[in-house]
Amino acid sequence: MRAGKLDRRITLLRETETGRDALNQPILEWVGIKTVWAGKTVNKGTEVVQAQQMSGTRPLTFRIRHRPGLSLKDRVRYDGALYEIKDIREIGRRVGLDLDCVAVAE
Repeated sequence: MRAGKLDRRITLLRETETGRDALNQPILEWVGIKTVWAGKTVNKGTEVVQAQQMSGTRPLTFRIRHRPGLSLKDRVRYDGALYEIKDIREIGRRVGLDLDCVAVAE
């Protein structure tokens, strides 16, 4: 994988229990596990009408070097926005990963 195409910095996030509240319920927060170089590709967006309101998604694909342990439960932070990982595709034999992501509200 050529380093020149990996021109964006993204942070991989994982939901982690950071303590317990007064009712002994877990307090969960998104914690950065690693900041990596990535390439960004904007995919074709979609628009749908739900409950008489128009809503749309703008999916992105981030290409990173192979990283073991990454799952669909993790998220990506890029340029101040939070993205949910919808699909992870391996590139070659442990060369890299394509992360298909959709923006989520914080």
